[in-house]
Amino acid sequence: MTGIPVTIEGPSSSRKAFARGLVLGAMIVVLLLGCPLAAFSATNTAVDPGGGSVLLVPSGPVTVNSVQLALVKQARDLSGAVLAAGANVTPGQTIYFVLYVDNTTAYPANDVQISDQLDETGFTYLVNSMETTVVPSGSGDAAIWAGAWSSLSDLRGAPDDLASITDSGGPAGLDRLTIGAVAVQANQMLNVSGNTLRAVRFRVTVN
Repeated sequence: MTGIPVTIEGPSSSRKAFARGLVLGAMIVVLLLGCPLAAFSATNTAVDPGGGSVLLVPSGPVTVNSVQLALVKQARDLSGAVLAAGANVTPGQTIYFVLYVDNTTAYPANDVQISDQLDETGFTYLVNSMETTVVPSGSGDAAIWAGAWSSLSDLRGAPDDLASITDSGGPAGLDRLTIGAVAVQANQMLNVSGNTLRAVRFRVTVN
């Protein structure tokens, strides 16, 4: 999946602050069984490998369905209003980034994995600002913001370790956020129930 850019520009007294938020890697791994979506089926024949008297007859059609879920990244002000592309922000201003996945099917999406690399030239992560909520599938911007948000720790290994953020190197600061069991920075596995939307938000200051 390609990156999802969020670009924000705004003037200051002597210069323009150019801020970019980019989902550099967003991998969503989903296995859905039995959904009414595009499917691939295969029929295989199995026999008793030990040569016994029981013959395993050909199986019936085995259908495995899958759906690719979209990852959405938004920039919002502190009131929750979504910032449009090209919206003006100023150095020192605090804003939110919101990441969410909407499972519009009736079946669970298991082992969802999300990676987000924060652009440290544009933003500084505010420690311990990660939160998450679950709302009904199809919820609009206002309904997502009105959800019951619960805190997430920044560190891996905590009881609520659905997500974490670490320093990937380079400039000092937390800049690599992962959600779910991402290999390089694993958390608890993220499963998104059918007909639900899972969102994670965090705060940054504009550099």
